[in-house]
Amino acid sequence: MTLRIAQDARYVGNDYWNWRAWIEGSDEELGEVEQVVWILHPSFSQPRVTVKNRANGFRLETSGWGTFLLRAELSLQGGRTQALRHNLTLEYPDEEVAPLRSASAARPRGASVFLSYSSIDARAAARLRDGLTQAGVQVLDQSGVTPGEPWQEALANMMARADAVVTLVGDDDMSPWVSAELSHALAADKPTLALFNERAATPRLPEGVQARPFNPREPDAQGVREWLDQVVSR
Repeated sequence: MTLRIAQDARYVGNDYWNWRAWIEGSDEELGEVEQVVWILHPSFSQPRVTVKNRANGFRLETSGWGTFLLRAELSLQGGRTQALRHNLTLEYPDEEVAPLRSASAARPRGASVFLSYSSIDARAAARLRDGLTQAGVQVLDQSGVTPGEPWQEALANMMARADAVVTLVGDDDMSPWVSAELSHALAADKPTLALFNERAATPRLPEGVQARPFNPREPDAQGVREWLDQVVSR
């Protein structure tokens, strides 16, 4: 089969794009596709989107600020499946290119943070992740580990790429896993912020870790973004 993912994008300003993706192929090939499940970056609030409209090529329309490996799971007639991949491309208009070329190639386009949390705090982490993403922060965490990828190695690589680390402390105590990640962050000299439930007592933390209470139901993503801006600009 020659089915493939096609896409286009429109820059709307402030490092943000509206983009579309769809499936291209012959009429005969598209006629065998029953539905497409689009798999986006984990930072999206809805990282899996099912589309059944064959008329427009099972088109996905969304927006975002960063590139990633876009995947599509195609359900075909007869119970067959096919997986497609495409590196999403987001380009600046010509008038935006000149200042970018004159800037340092190593300068990041936006701050990034590694988010450390236990499974108990997964819901609060998801809310914080969504808020930070909407605020223009790249969030790296365990939700981005692909099936079959070495777990510890993947998280270590994420932390190494991040500008700072934010940990969520449970109501009672910090989980051993989060504690280990906190130690790694300090050893790597990463700016680190620990968020603890505002209804709980301030936890005992290693020296060098800032602590801040937060509401698990309504995490203050903007406050975390402001902290991140301060520590990254130092």
